Amino acid sequence: MRPPAGAAPAYGYIPGLDGLRACAVLLVLVAHLGFNQMIPGGFGVTLFFFISGMLITRLLLAEHEAKGRIGIGDFYARRAFRLYPALLAAIVLGTLAFNADGGITPWGKIASALFYYANYYGIYIHFGQGRDGFDPFSILWSLSIEEQYYLFFPLLCAALAPRLRAFSLALGLGVLAVLLWRSGLHFTGSSSDRIYMGTDTRIDSILYGAWLTLILANDKQQRWLRFSSGKLVQAACLLVLLACFLIRNDHFRDTLRYSLQGLALMPLVTAICFTRAMQPLTAALESRPGRRVGAWSYSLYLYHPIAIVLSEILWGPGSLGVSRIGLQNYLGFAATALALSFALATASYYGLEQPFMHLRKRFGAHIVND
Repeated sequence: MRPPAGAAPAYGYIPGLDGLRACAVLLVLVAHLGFNQMIPGGFGVTLFFFISGMLITRLLLAEHEAKGRIGIGDFYARRAFRLYPALLAAIVLGTLAFNADGGITPWGKIASALFYYANYYGIYIHFGQGRDGFDPFSILWSLSIEEQYYLFFPLLCAALAPRLRAFSLALGLGVLAVLLWRSGLHFTGSSSDRIYMGTDTRIDSILYGAWLTLILANDKQQRWLRFSSGKLVQAACLLVLLACFLIRNDHFRDTLRYSLQGLALMPLVTAICFTRAMQPLTAALESRPGRRVGAWSYSLYLYHPIAIVLSEILWGPGSLGVSRIGLQNYLGFAATALALSFALATASYYGLEQPFMHLRKRFGAHIVND
């Protein structure tokens, strides 16, 4: 068993993060196979947001520590080479699959995917025109939120990295401001879709991860590590997450849910990634299968909707549930969708994404969880 990764910002690999990514993408995938009423696929997205905020902030602070500055242009170049090759392939394949099954793919939808505003396209124009079943573009709202966030966050990080305590305070105030804004929108009549997919209403899920990195950077006496290692703290956080899954009240789900999930994840992710207080969970997440699926998580995220559409061509709209196509057809649909998801994802990861690694290294990329 390897020792826990250092909690202070650094370039080093954190094996538990890939395991958490694996959990997140599998939650999303299984929910999209027709189990969205039973499997918290939305929490998988929230977990993705949290991990991204934590990791990117960690890497940016490590760059500032090593170089005395943050290369904003290099950051954007790294993001482009990491995300765009697979995204372009997914847009092409998704358009072909969706149209083959009777869907309609207007240029506005394609543009929303290319330029990362698919979340607001989904809110105000909507996906899914022309067919009964899954739309491979509909999942891109979450990627759009991340990339809109990263348009400004490196600038904030560059400005506040020399003052870590002020930076931490700013992020704490930021998550509070988003909660108040989200609650205000809800109680003035905004729809659940508007709140679920809006950058301004969901950005706190990323900020909580970034805030955790700042807390760890300031934790010279390891008080936060000791707090997060407490069994009562971990139990309380798990109960909070369970309550968030079970409470179906719209007022709660559109306001407090994301804030409570972010607060609960902060000690739990600390304990999993930077201590040995949650064995054997940490060991399972750091296992080779967990790390491998986590490494493929972006590819699985992009290509599983295409696999679902192709499977629906063969078996019927299984993403709408067993009752729509019968058990036998559903089992065929689910098996086909799973097999195609992993086949497309691994082909993209090894054949398309990895060849761009050397280009990313020219702009300062390190071989970590990014």
